[in-house]
Amino acid sequence: MRFFLKKYIVTGLVIASTSLCSFSIGIAQPQKIPKSIIGDQKRVQVVPGEHYRASSLHRMLFGDHWRSLWTSPMDVDVLDLQSFAGGLKPYKKGGGFQTISLRFRGSDGKQYRFRTVDKDPTRGMPEKLRGTVVSAVVQDQVSSSNPASVAVISPLLDAAGVLHAPARFVVMPYDREHLGKYYEEFAGLLGTIEEHPDENDGPVNAFAGADKVVKTDTMFEALQKDNRNRVDAEAYLRARLIDLFIGDWDRHAGQWRWAGFREKGEVVWRPVPKDRDNAFSRQDGVFSWVVTQVIPHIEGFGDDLDEVYFLSWSGRPLDRRIFPGLSRVRWKEVTNELQTLLTDELINDAVRQMPPAMYAEEGEKILHDLKTRRDLLVEASDELYRIYAEDVDIYASDKPEFAKIERNGDGTVAVKIYRMQDDLASRDAVPFYARVFDPRHTAEIRLYLEGGNDYAVIDGILAEDIDVRIIGGKGKDKIIDRVTASAGGFSTRAGNYLYDRGSETDFGEGKYTVVDNSRIEDPIDERAKYGFKARDYGRELDASIANLRLDYAPEYGAFLGWGVVLEDYGFRKDPYNYNMELSGGIAYDPGSEFRYKLEYRGDFRSFIDGTELLLEIGTTELDVINFYGFGNESSFDTSLYDEDDFEIKQQLTWIRPTLQFPANSDFQFRTGLEAKFVDLEVEPGSQLETMAPYGIDEDFVGSIIAGFRYDNRDCGKGIMLSPTNQLGRLARGRTFCATAALSGMVLDIEGAYYPELFGNSNSFWKVKAEGTAYLPLPSLPYSRLVLRAGGEKIWGDFPFYEAAYIGGSESIRGYDKQRFAGDASLYANSEFRFYLATFKFFVPVMFGPLAFIETGRVFYDGEDSDRWHTGYGGGLWFGFIEPRYALSIAVGRGVDSARLTDDIGIYVRTGFSF
Repeated sequence: MRFFLKKYIVTGLVIASTSLCSFSIGIAQPQKIPKSIIGDQKRVQVVPGEHYRASSLHRMLFGDHWRSLWTSPMDVDVLDLQSFAGGLKPYKKGGGFQTISLRFRGSDGKQYRFRTVDKDPTRGMPEKLRGTVVSAVVQDQVSSSNPASVAVISPLLDAAGVLHAPARFVVMPYDREHLGKYYEEFAGLLGTIEEHPDENDGPVNAFAGADKVVKTDTMFEALQKDNRNRVDAEAYLRARLIDLFIGDWDRHAGQWRWAGFREKGEVVWRPVPKDRDNAFSRQDGVFSWVVTQVIPHIEGFGDDLDEVYFLSWSGRPLDRRIFPGLSRVRWKEVTNELQTLLTDELINDAVRQMPPAMYAEEGEKILHDLKTRRDLLVEASDELYRIYAEDVDIYASDKPEFAKIERNGDGTVAVKIYRMQDDLASRDAVPFYARVFDPRHTAEIRLYLEGGNDYAVIDGILAEDIDVRIIGGKGKDKIIDRVTASAGGFSTRAGNYLYDRGSETDFGEGKYTVVDNSRIEDPIDERAKYGFKARDYGRELDASIANLRLDYAPEYGAFLGWGVVLEDYGFRKDPYNYNMELSGGIAYDPGSEFRYKLEYRGDFRSFIDGTELLLEIGTTELDVINFYGFGNESSFDTSLYDEDDFEIKQQLTWIRPTLQFPANSDFQFRTGLEAKFVDLEVEPGSQLETMAPYGIDEDFVGSIIAGFRYDNRDCGKGIMLSPTNQLGRLARGRTFCATAALSGMVLDIEGAYYPELFGNSNSFWKVKAEGTAYLPLPSLPYSRLVLRAGGEKIWGDFPFYEAAYIGGSESIRGYDKQRFAGDASLYANSEFRFYLATFKFFVPVMFGPLAFIETGRVFYDGEDSDRWHTGYGGGLWFGFIEPRYALSIAVGRGVDSARLTDDIGIYVRTGFSF
């Protein structure tokens, strides 16, 4: 029996480890303190998370985390709903993706919020994963959060001068009268109570004496509407440095409120951080290691600060909108001031706010780590500055403004923005924005003028270092480039880029100007509108465990490989400027030798606008050729030979540059070149030496290629890390799910010419085509009929390894790979994939039967044959969580004497055969 295992099959860590550990599967809910324990007491002793106690094996696999704190006792007040804040009245249930909360109105006119200490992360999980072992594992990982963090953080924020709402631990009483309809869900829960800064606050009762408190999007709306609004960037920097200090990696835009204060004719918005669930996060154990490899911004708290890039990741969109208003000099001053404030005495006092039993368990370790991180804060802050200084986005407002950009001879660029009324004569004397950018840190400045009738001018001397982009908005803008000289007297490049989409903009082009008036639509999504857009800056290197490659094939045995991916992002380059992947690995088959594969793939989007330049280079010893001779009825004596006698090992090296256009389209043309260097292993006395086909002595083929591809396949939903975030690169494009599509079609046609001038002994032509249609079956969800047809035709004399082959999963199952060779080929396939049901086994698993029948043949000049080779079979398919993440197992058999030597073939692979 022949066994084919295709592509990458990675055994899930969760499946392996949960086999050894017991998990309670059910509806995750924070544990309640029984009514009998609370009684009429005003203060009770509780254990916040006894269910996180675990065995040593469990801890090794899933982490020690902060289990010692979750299982330590603490004395907590019972919340008095009649006296706290003059009396509390619940009015709204709240909460995010994992925290359950209850809003109150106090008789003092303020709003308050009760948040559970224990969390339910399954609230943010896909519905299909709830109630599975995966959800139980995720629930257990709540133990990685520090239940006492809010007690430690408050004194630190006070010292830093950051507005916040101090929280205190309480137990919700069994008070049906005052809890009303919220009694059943909240009575008996351990949580915290804190003032809740809310958008509904008026000027009388607003938080911290502010005139108004708003959410992040509302604050950005105010900034865009009127340039007499500004963010206190220094206060925000202090808040973000505290985030680094306490290791809080989850600081997205929803984790902030903004308090607005009217000062000197402006509204100054100051940050109010909230929801500190991931401060002091501890990530240890095998499972956490794997998770942090795949999702590196989940950072563990310890005595180092060397992962600022990932630790600050979740706040990146917000940081990029606010930090451009802060100079490097002031950045350093704020950092040094904060470091001075974080004294040993302050840190000792803050950590001592932990409940005594918890301090006894972990207090000394936290003290040590905080003091070490304090000493590293300046270095970490400097790295944070460099992250945001390289590509800078500056946003004006919808009011009329005058922007002056001065290019200096030393390469620095000064940006000043002034308020104005109708013309330059009415502008303010003092700019509301001013900053000088240094080429040692900054590569590009982007100034978004937004709405209003704006005037922007670029003056000075062009240096080779910083690019300036000015993007006009709605209104009658005037954008002038007055740069007439370059540093050193000569420049071969443009350095000033001007953009606007309307005809009303007056461009004044200079010697070094590029003007682009292509229309770019405003984002419909408010999050994208205010900076939470597709990435267009910096670069990303991914060398994580997610790039592990496991494979098996009978031709080369077991394969283990690794890959590194580098993506560079650029202005208006979607999805990236370039993507480069370098991968390699080693295969081993017992009784044989080690063999390798090394491959590079580059996808460049800036070579020519609207195109993709693909460059593929590789070398491998894994590609085995099966050659049984030419003809549609070639045969061999099975009593004398088996299929291994027709296998030819080779070292294949190739380079293939192609240009595809248009980019990011279902329909693409391509053209390019391909060169192959072939080193065949011809064994003395082998079948290949006996047949001696043309090409046995040829070691090079080169071709000019052209083709097109249409691909509109719909692969269905991807795994969502949260309701707004799909799983990274696995969700981009169609490559992960290509053969598991639910509907759509793909058609690919390519022609190649192999001229003698490329070193070929003879010139020849080749055309090949393949089309696949995915047809959903009416009233049968996830079921589909898949039809495929393809073929190839060659004109001229060609080396045998460039023949038109059929056989194997690439064309006809039930036959050996490349069983038939000719100068032309045709094949057709049909496969029914039925969905039966879903069962839960660690994760939801969809499954159903599949059945296929396929046929094909080759043609060879001089042979008279009308035989078609037919294969049939069936099997099962499984979809893990969603149908796009599929695994198929099929058995195939050929119906004629040329079928597999071992009679049947078993095909196991991620996805499907086509």
